[in-house]
Amino acid sequence: MGDQERNTEVDTRQLFAEPGTRVELPGISGLGGWLILIQISLIASLLLLVVDLSQVSVIMNPADRGMFSEADLDLYHRVMNPLLWYGVISNVFLLIIVIVNLVLLYKKKRQFPRMMIMLYLANVLAAIGTWIMIGQTEIPGALNAFDTTPARNLTIRSILTGCIFIPYFLKSVRVKNTFIK
Repeated sequence: MGDQERNTEVDTRQLFAEPGTRVELPGISGLGGWLILIQISLIASLLLLVVDLSQVSVIMNPADRGMFSEADLDLYHRVMNPLLWYGVISNVFLLIIVIVNLVLLYKKKRQFPRMMIMLYLANVLAAIGTWIMIGQTEIPGALNAFDTTPARNLTIRSILTGCIFIPYFLKSVRVKNTFIK
């Protein structure tokens, strides 16, 4: 090396960055990589939530459709109606979060990673609430009212998904480089 001058460039962007702005880290950015899976899951969630909510009117008004006898309608209103309303309210809430997340994703907004974490936590809370409500539902004369296995599996799946993707959104260089607006 001797008398040769070293060609080193110092990145001073962080020193002079305006407060509140993120400086792009060296590495990858863009909506590729694992963010493709996130995009697919958000679009699939949007479609599934819309389909679920479109079927609500059929389920919420069984008397209009002649689905139950008079004796069964009383049982329906005491047992099923609270479960269905919980499902509708939680689905509307999740649908709003999914739509907001899709907008934030494609605008590459800084709030997107936090909102995705919020979506994963909301999914877990909705699944736990469903599991609890189904487990506490009693039908007179029935030994076991409802099988809670599907609700338990949904809860476990939501927790595992959150355990995988929440750390991804917190640590990923791609996420930090992409969502800077």
